[in-house]
Amino acid sequence: MRLKRSRLKQYSHRRAIPKKDQEGSSYIEYGQPSSFEAEVWPGGGKLQAEMYGQRISNIKNVRIDGNYELLISNEGKELYQFADMTVCEGDGICLYVPQDHEPDYRIIAIRPYRYLTLEVEKL
Repeated sequence: MRLKRSRLKQYSHRRAIPKKDQEGSSYIEYGQPSSFEAEVWPGGGKLQAEMYGQRISNIKNVRIDGNYELLISNEGKELYQFADMTVCEGDGICLYVPQDHEPDYRIIAIRPYRYLTLEVEKL
């Protein structure tokens, strides 16, 4: 089964890089953008409404087209490797902004179904 081509659009993924400033406070910096094709729809349904409550209006679902492979990092994080990008929770996604800007959504959950399905939340 394939995704319907008319629903696929180009989006951008930016890897989250944790940094510390001179005073020891931590912050997130985003790496270089990588493009991918995906289908996006708003969060909804009984399960997501129960999980996210009032935040449901800020949730989107993203289904990425392509084959992926599960990797485990040294820190124990699950990474999903595509041909040209690696996705993990906490990374940024540019859905409604150009890819050279800061991401407008953050990955909060990854569901490894036949197609990799992400739940993203507005920053």
